[in-house]
Amino acid sequence: MSIKGWIQTELSAAAAANRGRWPFALPIGMGVGIGGYFLLPAEPPWAAGPVVLTITAVAAALLRHRGEMPFLAALVVVFMALGFAAASVRTHSLDGRLLAHETPVTVIEGRILEFEPFDQGSRIILDHVRIAALGQPDTPERVRVRLRGAQPRLQAGDWVRLRGRLSAPSPPLMPGGFDFQRHAYFTGIGAVGFSMGAARVLDGPPPGPFDWRIHLSNLRGRLAERVIAAVPGDAGAVAAALITGYRSLIPERVLNAFRDAGLAHLLAISGLHIGLAAGIVFFGARRALNLYPPFALRFPVKKVAALLALVAAFGYALMAGATVPTQRAFLIAAMVLVAVMLDRRGISLRMLAWGATVVLLIQPESLLGPSFQMSFAAAIALVAAYEAAADRGVWRRDGDASPWVGRGIWLYAAGVAFTSLVASLATAPFVLYHFNQVAKFGLLANLIAVPVTALWVMPAAMLSFLLLPFGWERLALVPMGWGTEVVIGVAERVAALPRATEILPSAPAWALTGLALGGLWLCLLRGRVRLAGLAGVVLFAVANARVVPPDLIVSGTGDLAAVRGADGYWFSSLRHDRFTRENWLEHAGYRVEDAAQWARDGGYGRGDREAGDGLRCDGGGCVLRRAGWRIVLSETRAALAEDCGQADLVIALVPARRVCNGTSARVIDLFDLRAKGAHSITLLGPVIDVQAVNDGRGERPWVVRPRRTGD
Repeated sequence: MSIKGWIQTELSAAAAANRGRWPFALPIGMGVGIGGYFLLPAEPPWAAGPVVLTITAVAAALLRHRGEMPFLAALVVVFMALGFAAASVRTHSLDGRLLAHETPVTVIEGRILEFEPFDQGSRIILDHVRIAALGQPDTPERVRVRLRGAQPRLQAGDWVRLRGRLSAPSPPLMPGGFDFQRHAYFTGIGAVGFSMGAARVLDGPPPGPFDWRIHLSNLRGRLAERVIAAVPGDAGAVAAALITGYRSLIPERVLNAFRDAGLAHLLAISGLHIGLAAGIVFFGARRALNLYPPFALRFPVKKVAALLALVAAFGYALMAGATVPTQRAFLIAAMVLVAVMLDRRGISLRMLAWGATVVLLIQPESLLGPSFQMSFAAAIALVAAYEAAADRGVWRRDGDASPWVGRGIWLYAAGVAFTSLVASLATAPFVLYHFNQVAKFGLLANLIAVPVTALWVMPAAMLSFLLLPFGWERLALVPMGWGTEVVIGVAERVAALPRATEILPSAPAWALTGLALGGLWLCLLRGRVRLAGLAGVVLFAVANARVVPPDLIVSGTGDLAAVRGADGYWFSSLRHDRFTRENWLEHAGYRVEDAAQWARDGGYGRGDREAGDGLRCDGGGCVLRRAGWRIVLSETRAALAEDCGQADLVIALVPARRVCNGTSARVIDLFDLRAKGAHSITLLGPVIDVQAVNDGRGERPWVVRPRRTGD
């Protein structure tokens, strides 16, 4: 058989094996369209998306009778246009006014929409905002303020006045970093800041009966207090997080232990928790109703149990704060339960496809976040893996009338191990990309912590909800605290193992895209053609292995700079911008301890002194010599003229354009830093690769660009 004939045979076999799996093309095509929208250099008109969608839909309709392949190709284009239109309409439907510049210390008034307690202090979100330093047209719709020091007892619905300082949500701290401005735009936060002194409660209208967010916030706060009263200490903080979603109450050392042990997903109310809550109620209600024969014989017990589980999942999602990830998890759980009530198969790849479609229609921006990526990656991989295992009879029981108890235990343990392994492998690339770390002993920790959470902690949490109206919640919360202590102990012991986490640099976004598409191809298709998806996995692995951390990073304000050495980074200062320093280190694949402050006494830093390679500083700035290049960081105007004549690249923390005109040096001055954000410089042989935060962000509604003024 010729190569052409073999290819045609394989394609025909693949088409026959995957016929009827077209629903998967809908969310994938939408994802491509959404990704294309966010890559645009400028914001399109609001009508562009609907117009493109209409044109492509008409074209697909005209091609309906022109053959199967042309019609399917046109249909995929329609799905892409649908994703583009959904993202465009979503963006233009929001009032996402972002603060353009930092305010001085000023008076801020507003109503507390959300109150979030912390282990130390609290944080509030205000609406109906008035800011003394700003006119009303420039005032964001909502602001988030961290309260410092002693404060009066506050709750959602209170009208308050405080003194504080506000700034725009921060842009990415370095090229390729997390875009908090975009996140804030889609969550409605137009400014962030902190208070100075105590807030003052004002007289204002009480919340109305339909201000459900305020009533819910206060209910969650009271519930968190009752949980902590029943279960003090770290266990109570974790229990409160699992019941109310308040992770902020958990001490930082406990959070770090969960993260390093690969158990951080247990603290975020997601599909696991909503699924456990629904499953506990479903199976518990089904078993209880079957114990009452008059009811079981007259009514469909399975459907009634699914309805009760749906109500329970909805209530739990509300108590957990109804955050965007929680809403997403509830939506998927609701679709599964509704499918059960309609006598359809609940858990399937097709159901996941429809669930992803609904999520992307409602919240297209979620495609870019780790929550959506990790939850659907785990769900798709698990369903595909269990379907493949079922096809091979891996979990099939023998037809023995009295099965061996030990076999059931073994099957359960194997199922937990298999689930943890598949979910860990599916989510690891996304964890690595977004958080720059891999928990090497995460499988071990999950083998213990997940069963304890599923069989002990969450059932006790569900029971506490039933006992709350009677004031008997301690009967469930105290045992729940014992379970959370076990989980905390597992996290702390695993995190304490030598080098429990591996810190790796971030791969480029295109590599993650290739991995996602390859993984979908591998999980969703049938036949030998699915093996082509391994190319995406290999692409991600190769790209990640070839990442070169920047040689030099400078913040957008010019207040902080870092130079890469042989075993870490040297920073211009270790006294401020701790969050920025740690973000740079993690993004480049280094630990916090791999940081030092460079010398200011004229001596060489890390480098080869004999070859003249290294970092040398004096009172006016620093000179970095590396790979034949000479880069100058100039802090004053005094030596600019000389620096511009001798350097290949000048990074000036002062205005420098006029001074350096007529020289061959490439110049990045203070105005460039302020306008374009943080810069990273990588020396790639004969090329100096300079990247700025705002170079790839475009002119979009969520991008705050300070105006450049003259020198």
